[in-house]
Amino acid sequence: MLKSLLIALAVSLFFLGCGGTEPTPMTVVEKGTKTLEGTKWNLVSFGLTRMAVPKKAFISFQDGRYSGHGGCNGVGGDYVVEDDKITLSAGFSTMMACPELDLEHKYMKYLSSVSRYSIDGDMLDLRSDDHILLRFKAE
Repeated sequence: MLKSLLIALAVSLFFLGCGGTEPTPMTVVEKGTKTLEGTKWNLVSFGLTRMAVPKKAFISFQDGRYSGHGGCNGVGGDYVVEDDKITLSAGFSTMMACPELDLEHKYMKYLSSVSRYSIDGDMLDLRSDDHILLRFKAE
């Protein structure tokens, strides 16, 4: 009885493997990988440097709009993504003064220079061609 059951199982598996159609391609996403939209990205560095960054600086993307904080002022605007290319259009920025304003100005300058992005796990890099301008970590 057991031998018959094993033979029937082997024959079934053989015929299942001979379907004749190409397998459906699947996208493999690593556990913990975040998406550009719907994630709050906290600024951790300017490029790969250890230079200070504005405290509490972050960016979020949703439905063609980005919003965030430069450490002192709120920022936002529109964005367009095509493959790994991204274009950020300046929209708004509040105009409060604060001690870290020079770091915030650098952050804003880099945002306006972004042309590409990449995500690796919970890290987002905003780039200008092949140079990392801003590195973020998902919250």
